[in-house]
Amino acid sequence: MAEINVTFEMRERTIDSSASPLGSGGRQDVEVLRPIEKGAMPKLVGKRFGADEWVAVCERIQGAAEYIQEIEAGRHQQELQAQKIFANMRDEIAAANTRAAAAERMLQDVQQRATTMVKNLEDKLQAAEDRAREAEDWLVRISEAVKSNLSFP
Repeated sequence: MAEINVTFEMRERTIDSSASPLGSGGRQDVEVLRPIEKGAMPKLVGKRFGADEWVAVCERIQGAAEYIQEIEAGRHQQELQAQKIFANMRDEIAAANTRAAAAERMLQDVQQRATTMVKNLEDKLQAAEDRAREAEDWLVRISEAVKSNLSFP
């Protein structure tokens, strides 16, 4: 029985986060992942894989792995972006809640001052009405005193 030794090396690729996984380099990877058409597959019955076939299989596997890594990197970037958006939304909601609480405190302060002002005005009005009644009483007394002490025809 023959022993088959296959080696392949992984190449590191830097992925441009601004490029889409299906950009210009992505088409080549998509082709790597495309199913093999019927009849294009070498017949395996009675034939052993040669070095070229093993190299092609390894390249196909490596291409698929690189494509998956690009997809995963894109997904990771999208996840980070979504987390940033959610964090910004949380911050904006917290800021809006803080502004709403401050506005509510200001409204309560204005209502309290308005209530105090109305109470003070009501007290002043009551005092003015009391003085007006007292003045009317004095005018009535003066009028009666004038009428009783001086006789007018």
